[in-house]
Amino acid sequence: MSKLRICAVGSRHSGVTYHRLALPLSVMKKEYCIITDTMTEEMLIEKSINVVVVNRFCELIPLPDLLKWKAKIGFKLVVDIDDFWELFSQHLSAKTYRDLNIPNIIKHYIKVADVVTTTHNRLYLEIVKINPNCYILPNALPFDRDQFTATRNVKELITIAHTGSITHFPDMRQLKNPIRELAKSKSFKESTRMLLCGWNKANEFHWKQMGDWFTAGERLNHKILESMPVDLYMNFYLEADILLAPLLDNKFNRLKSNLKALEAGAKRIPLMAIKRAPYDDIPTVCWVDNWERDIKRMVFSKQMRTDFGESNAEYVREHYDLFKINEERFAIYSKLIES
Repeated sequence: MSKLRICAVGSRHSGVTYHRLALPLSVMKKEYCIITDTMTEEMLIEKSINVVVVNRFCELIPLPDLLKWKAKIGFKLVVDIDDFWELFSQHLSAKTYRDLNIPNIIKHYIKVADVVTTTHNRLYLEIVKINPNCYILPNALPFDRDQFTATRNVKELITIAHTGSITHFPDMRQLKNPIRELAKSKSFKESTRMLLCGWNKANEFHWKQMGDWFTAGERLNHKILESMPVDLYMNFYLEADILLAPLLDNKFNRLKSNLKALEAGAKRIPLMAIKRAPYDDIPTVCWVDNWERDIKRMVFSKQMRTDFGESNAEYVREHYDLFKINEERFAIYSKLIES
């Protein structure tokens, strides 16, 4: 049996690279994993690499060159897909994606891959239309280790958090009116703090707008945290008691993964979301019918927060443990190099 020699290529600053490549492979045996943001033909030969893994596509090397290296060296190409390649019209990157032809680039990578891995069945059904050699490897976390422990800070105010990048700008709009209504309540204002995480000065105009929606024009107690390195980002949750995950109902969002539920579970806090994909496969999420009413209920019921937080924590630890999912990952890669 050949020994696995894996090279995973992606940006060290990318959350996607972290969760789909760096984090899973870093907990596999070091002798068969290289995680890098640079790659050369000489390195692949020197390290006897037999599996190259990229997420979506490789920005470092043109695909024709990568395929030439593949033919010469004989490594297998694994393409990991965690998001749908067609962005919805309101997405802030939609025009850039179209102008750079990124959807077609991603589909080309899927087509030429020896194996494609993805996060769930909904994306799987899209991928197999292009390449039938697809396997599901859900997002997973090494619960109760490193930054994924349940540690949180003690504080007086109940903290309602939203974490994520500026790509959630269209989704956040649906919280504008509910939060403004909540801000009219004296008891709510005196009991809570809003925590908006991920601020980036490169998109200051949109972040200011999101901050206005999330804090009711700064009428609510609030705290804004700038983006953090991927290996520290769970610090966002140290002060959170409730996590909100508003998503518009469109195909792109329905094909996202349920990672937010795993992160909330790691910290044993409740996740609130509307009952549809990507969270409808997690029965321990607190389903929202009315954002104003349901946030208020969660804020004023410590028992409710505890029950949802603990049940979600236990569920994700049972079903999304990284070490268990890595056994499947190892089996897929091993079978690939034997074929």
